[in-house]
Order: sequence, then structure tokens, then C-alpha cells
Amino acid sequence: MIYADMIIRSNAIFDSVSDEPYEGGIAIKDNKILDVCEGDEVIKYASKDTEVLVFKDKLVMPGLIDGHDHLWWGAVADSSHVVNLTESKSEEEAIEMIKKFAEEHPEEPRIRGFGWFPATWNDAPLPTKASLDEAVPDRPAYMNCADAHTAWLNTKALEESGYRADMVMKAGSIGLDENGEMNGLIFEPDALELAWNKFYDFPDDQIEEIMKDFMSGLAKHGVTALSEMSADDYVPFYHHRYEIFKKMADEGWFTSRVHAYTKFMGMTDFTECCKWTEEFNSPYFRVSGVKGFLDGVTSTYTGLTLEPYEDRPDTCGIGVPLDTQESLNASVAAANKAGLPVRIHCVSEGAVRMALDAFENSLKVNGEHGLVNTIEHIEMCDPMDIPRFEELGVVASMQGEHLPMEQNEKLVRMGEERCRWEWPFKSLLQSGADLAFGTDFPVVFYNQWPGIYAAVSRKNYDGTIAGADNGEKLTLAQAIKANTIGSAHVYGRDHEIGSLEKGKLADILVCDRNPFDGPVDEIKDVKAVLTIMDGKITYSA
Repeated sequence: MIYADMIIRSNAIFDSVSDEPYEGGIAIKDNKILDVCEGDEVIKYASKDTEVLVFKDKLVMPGLIDGHDHLWWGAVADSSHVVNLTESKSEEEAIEMIKKFAEEHPEEPRIRGFGWFPATWNDAPLPTKASLDEAVPDRPAYMNCADAHTAWLNTKALEESGYRADMVMKAGSIGLDENGEMNGLIFEPDALELAWNKFYDFPDDQIEEIMKDFMSGLAKHGVTALSEMSADDYVPFYHHRYEIFKKMADEGWFTSRVHAYTKFMGMTDFTECCKWTEEFNSPYFRVSGVKGFLDGVTSTYTGLTLEPYEDRPDTCGIGVPLDTQESLNASVAAANKAGLPVRIHCVSEGAVRMALDAFENSLKVNGEHGLVNTIEHIEMCDPMDIPRFEELGVVASMQGEHLPMEQNEKLVRMGEERCRWEWPFKSLLQSGADLAFGTDFPVVFYNQWPGIYAAVSRKNYDGTIAGADNGEKLTLAQAIKANTIGSAHVYGRDHEIGSLEKGKLADILVCDRNPFDGPVDEIKDVKAVLTIMDGKITYSA
């Protein structure tokens, strides 16, 4: 008889296979689930040395798997080296927060901030370098927007990063004023790369310090797997950072499994990427595929639509798509041929259609390749394209909390009729699509429960209906499955994580309540009381 090292018992076990919790227990041996049993049957695995934990009516479930976030961007945003602008309600309020941070941190060579967002500033005009120059006259200042597609820089940061008003960007743009001078705003990832190279540049010891704190926070919120979706290029700057991550993972500092997706757009030779997948391939840190950006965000009209914006009828998206269909098709087909899953950022319906067309082309070129290709975000989708996800085997990777975060912005940008198809969770799932959930951290915080709540309730933070009342709600079981086994499928690891099943890795979360038995509005308040990753307790309240 093989005995368990640990047994967890509860009246509410949700295994992400069944649709309802049940009374039972989980037996853990080393780093794996020895068995999952209903009723009292799990006791047969107990010896005198077995640790037995009883949680009565608290929900026991698989560890939460964030299907889409930005590991290093998020870790930095969550650190003490950055001023948090998430709560700012105006440019003036943000400036006061930045000034205070700069005064309190004279040792910082750069002043970094994160979290300002046009929707929370009541769609006021975008900020410029003028106010930031006044607030931080002595050092470069970099303020990343919460959407991670816009940055606000002062003059010293523009100079340090090497921006010029006459630069021609392959994708994205540099903001100019009426005189043709740089106004301090940079749009979209390709253009932002120069700024990000400075914003995210830290000495090795600080990288380790930031990552240790971040991993501790993830464990506290029950997150046992996540991603690095920043589409990093194959250059020494990023390779060195990955070496640090691998070293930390090998030394046991990573309490959440990390899956990195590297550069993809405009490429057809993935030899270097394949080398990285071999070099960085551990249970806790691995390069899992490639990622690209096809459009931006609707906040600044860089989401690619099929019809003009309701409040900007002169455009279907400024500066997008970020690639041609021909080039996109070639990159997707080449990546899939190299055995690499492809994930593409597509906020609006125009980008979603382009990505689906590219994935369809890859199947024609490569045949049934068995890879998990994914479209990210899908905040708007044409109903004609919804069945294509299941037909093409493309996963819909979405973020529930982005719905209330936007504060009904899509109603203004797109109009109520088109918003029937904003965040179409239910329609995608009913059509047969696989659904994965995450946060896109640091766009929103990595606590998964507000996103699960948003998908179930479709409510804003103040309790009002979020966006159009379009009926695209999920059940709690569907939302949790998207945030566990669904996201595990995206990472190609649903055979070993994402559900509580015999033989799978022991990544387990115990919650402070059973949200299946409580009011819907309390789902967002669920907290972790115990997190286990790889059979080890990583957090206990």
C-alpha cells in the first residue's frame, strides 16, 4: 500500500472535471496527486506519518492558472520601485502621486510609474511631457499606461531612450504635437521597445529581489501557473533575464510555473526560438511558444475594427493592423511548422478575423499539426467568426476583469448594437470553443477572482451592468474551469495540471469559503487560505 504524505479533506471539492463540488479528499504523495476520492474513502491512504488537513466547508480546487499575463512587466509594476497610478482619477492627481514618489525615492535613477488609464480619467485629453517635466525635472520619468500599449515620458526619458520626432517605426507611433515636436506619448509595443528597455532594466540582484516578492504574492492569491506574454526578442538583453529566471526556478524560488512566449511577428525563421525552447525547458520556467500583437486597444482607437468607430467614424483603427495578412500568414505557418504554438493579441473583431484567417491558412499549409494556437483578449468579435474557433481548434484566451475595467467604454466606442458581441464568453463556449481565463497582469491585478466574478455577473465595480446587457454570462463552474483546466490547455499542460485528478501534479488551492453556496456578488471576495504547488505548501493563512 502506498501512503500519502498529505491528505486534504473538505465538504466542497471542485476538481475542474465535474460541474459541482462534492465531499471528499485528495491524497498527495511527493509532488503528485495519489488519488481523489469522494466521501471518506481517502482515509485508506493515511498512515501515522500522513499529515491530514480538514477544511470542512471551504472550497478545495486546482491551483488557479493565469492564462495570460506579463511576468516581468507585472513583477516590476508590483514592486516598490514603481509608483502605482491605478487609483489616479486625472492627470493632475497622477502628477501629485509621481512628485511624491520622486521626492521619497532620491536613490532611483529613473522614476517609473504604472497604471494610469484614460477610462478612469473620464476620457480627458491624454497627458503630455509638459506636466511630467515639471514633476520630475532631474531624472528620466516613464509612466506606463494600464493597457500596456501607451507610455507617457518626460523629456529626459525621450532623450535617454533615443526617440526622435522624425523616426519611422515599423509598427506603433511616436506622439507629436501641432508643431511636429514629440509630446511625450508612445503608442504600441514596437514603438515602445526603446522606452521599455530602460523602464525594465534593473541590476541582477534587483531582478531577483523583485521576482522573489512577486512569487510570494502569486502564492498568496493561489496562482500556481502563469505566463510571460511580452513577446521578447532573441537578443542578449532578454536572454540574460531568462537565464536569471531559469536559475531562480532551478533553485526553488519559483512558486508558480512560468510559460514564456517570445517574438513572432514578421518572422519566418524560428531557429533561434527553437534553441530557446530547448535551453529554457524546466517544469517551472520554459519557453512554450511565440506571441505577436496584431492590434492595440480601443481606448486610443488602435483596436482594429471591421466597421468605423461609433465616436470616430473616420477610422477603423489608427495605425493598425500591425502586420499585413500575407506576412501574418507566413509567420503563423512557419512557426507552426517549427512546432511552435502561436498566440496573437487581437482586441477587436477586425484583428480576430485576420488571426483566424492566418490559423486557417496554417492548417492548409501544414495539415493537422496538433498545436494549441490562441487568440488573446477578443473584446469584440463578429458573430460570423465565433464558430470558427472550434472549427480551427483555436483557443479563446480572455480576461473577465477587463470588462468592468473599461467602465462601459465600448458602448461609446462601438455603440450598443455592436456591443451585443463584446466579451462573448457564453457564445464562444456554446459554439464548442475552448476558453481560457487570465488577467493580463499588470493591466489588472493577478487576483483571479474579480475576473471570474465579472464573467459570471457581468457587473461593473459599482454593481451596475458592465457594457451591454447581452446575456454573455458564464456559470461559476464554467468560469473556474476556464481559469484552471482551460488555461492549462493553452500551455499544453492539461495532461499534468489544471484539474484534481489521479496522477496529476499536486497544484492545489484551498479557499476561505465555498463560492458555489454564497451570493454571486461575493465571488470577487474569495481569498486563498492554502496554496500548494508541486506538492509543497507555498502559502498558508
